[in-house]
Amino acid sequence: MSARALPLVTALLGVLTLGAFLALGSQPAVRAVYSASEISTNVSVFQRAETLGDIAAVFGAPADPAKMSAMDALNTLDLYAFIPAYALFLVAAAILLGGLRNRSTQIAIVFALLGAVGDAIETWKQLQLTADIANAETHLPIAPWHWLKYGALALNGVAVATICVTSAKKRWALGAIAFVSFPIVVLSYMDAITPRAFAATFALYWIALLVVAAMEAIKPSASATSSQP
Repeated sequence: MSARALPLVTALLGVLTLGAFLALGSQPAVRAVYSASEISTNVSVFQRAETLGDIAAVFGAPADPAKMSAMDALNTLDLYAFIPAYALFLVAAAILLGGLRNRSTQIAIVFALLGAVGDAIETWKQLQLTADIANAETHLPIAPWHWLKYGALALNGVAVATICVTSAKKRWALGAIAFVSFPIVVLSYMDAITPRAFAATFALYWIALLVVAAMEAIKPSASATSSQP
């Protein structure tokens, strides 16, 4: 792959990831039930569900069919669009920053894929639960897969931060943004802060990756620069 192609592919995958994320809450079935501020709260509670009480907090008791349809719409798009897009984006970004032979790049790829697998299992279990709501307890807990997902993605950030500070071309700002997701996830797991906090740090981290990829894609190539008078 050429020096220009990899940044372009990475940026494109970043845009697809962003588009898929925005589409999650824009679906008619979701907007019919939840306001913009309610979506992330209910999604987070469902992802961290361990008991029937958690399920009742999301869907009501008895479960509201409209709320289940909204969650099914979110999770279906999540499983088949958002998760594959961000997994490929994180893999491409790691290769762009460190090169495939870099050990930290390889570690970042492993954790990106592990996080995506955990996310896929979490989402699949959620879809199974809503399809069998009468036996919801048999599909619990969801929470372990939620924490596996975010723990792995946070460690991906640590690996990317390592690339940023050890490579010949230092990227201190990106490294700091990538690293901070890890302590935020740990604090959230310890119930020291709200889980919504690490969602914001991941958003900032992934947008920063997209910006770096876009900048690499549009900057003049070395050959073009050397040919200028």
